[in-house]
Amino acid sequence: MGSKKIPVYIDHYDDTIQDLYGSKSGDKRKYYELSYEEARTEYYRFWSSENWEKSSKDLRIGLWLDNAMFGNLHIFVIDFDDFDEESHFFKEAHRLADKVTRSKSGGYHMFYGVDRKKAEPLFDSINLLTSENAAGFVCKYAAPSLDKANKVDMFCDVGHFIYEWEPWDNTIGLTDKTQELYQLINENFDLPRPMSGGKGKRASGKGGKSYAMLEELSEGELLQQMSVEQREVFADLERTKSPHWKQKAWISVGIDIFHVFGADLGGKVFLFWSKPGKTFQPQSCANTWDYICEIGPDKELYDNHWVDIIRNTRNALDIDEAEIKSAVQAPEPEAQVSLPLEDDTSAALEETTTAEPTFRDLPIAWENVTTEEDGTQRTGHWIVWNGNRSKREAFFKLAFPDQYNKVKKRVKFLEQAADDVLRLTGGQRTKLMYEILAWKYELEEVSEQDSFDLIHLCQREEDNKTADDLLARLYWPNGLAKLVTFGVGMKLDGAAQHTWCYSVDYQENRAVFTGKAMTWECWQK
Repeated sequence: MGSKKIPVYIDHYDDTIQDLYGSKSGDKRKYYELSYEEARTEYYRFWSSENWEKSSKDLRIGLWLDNAMFGNLHIFVIDFDDFDEESHFFKEAHRLADKVTRSKSGGYHMFYGVDRKKAEPLFDSINLLTSENAAGFVCKYAAPSLDKANKVDMFCDVGHFIYEWEPWDNTIGLTDKTQELYQLINENFDLPRPMSGGKGKRASGKGGKSYAMLEELSEGELLQQMSVEQREVFADLERTKSPHWKQKAWISVGIDIFHVFGADLGGKVFLFWSKPGKTFQPQSCANTWDYICEIGPDKELYDNHWVDIIRNTRNALDIDEAEIKSAVQAPEPEAQVSLPLEDDTSAALEETTTAEPTFRDLPIAWENVTTEEDGTQRTGHWIVWNGNRSKREAFFKLAFPDQYNKVKKRVKFLEQAADDVLRLTGGQRTKLMYEILAWKYELEEVSEQDSFDLIHLCQREEDNKTADDLLARLYWPNGLAKLVTFGVGMKLDGAAQHTWCYSVDYQENRAVFTGKAMTWECWQK
């Protein structure tokens, strides 16, 4: 589902709308795989919840085109943004389409069925396929028709959201339009050959392993896909960021690219920026971008200049103001794994994402037990490690016996602050309390490997709110040290009566939360 063309999902834990970043290979992949009927059920369930009145009420169910099929036919979409309804191509495309819908921006989405096996040689002959480096089948942005009357995007079997303004009618099927579609596009477009770099859709690494390559685009092709603000960030990237930096800074810049450009366009920008690097390797770059897409949603945009550019409008990505650090010298985010550019990292990354979790070289796992009491099902989440089966806090006491909850202090907000703090989200309240204590008291020293092992443990979990909550806290700056020093379960409950807009400035000795006025015109953007 999407609001303001930003992918979101409904969090069952508290019936809230959360941003859906990452990709189908990330920890939120189940939300990309919902059927239309399942997504509609989720939508109406949320519509009946108490949080509906607090939401934007502007949710729409989106179609994720990666392997989207009707029977044995792939769904081919032509997205018209600039069009002339009286032009020959528009009329023929409309006549040929099995299904036509209007987009939120007032354009048209036209849907067709294609037989991929028959389509590949035909589409290849007119340069319609994506670059050979890309995993997608068809992905053309801003292609102008020969008469300049229309400019369209074309998608098929590629990781991309299509946002519908009107309900989808599943009773309307698709028929095989492969040949007709080929002829129509061939007659009305002159498409340049995509850049390929001479490699296949998948390249081979050491040991014969294959890995997905990023799509290589020219600077002009990248700029065509960017908003005004993204172009300004892109210019600053080329001007001020060196691709020759070491791995830690390289990943840090990659995370910032992810937040400004998203997973799809961001990967192309990351490749373009990284390629001139002295130790650049295509495989390392592609694998590192996959890693960035996994951790990016839980990181923050650290480049203050980019924050200022994006803050002016929201045409790039709707970055939550409350999650942006605007300190003058924001710390560089710590890389979670070693990713030297000059080394082949595919095996290491594959091992990181697929190997069974360990903690201090011992196996560790979640054990989720569902019981029923008085007709109500309850699920308990336990951590099994070193011969013990423990709840989250008991595990921390076991793992850090001489350090856990060393500082037995809690934050209490008084007078007006007690009301003001309820204007923040629950996650921000919790983060603020730990920040206050960390400013006043010295943190216990913890191992970076311990932190990485626990993050890996939680990343693999699905439908485990305890793991999700722990993961969010581990991603804070000095997250594990804060949990060990002050205890793992600190939080401040309480529902705010309104939806508040604010920005936060974390400074050396204080955090300043500032209310932000929002007009209807600003929301509409």
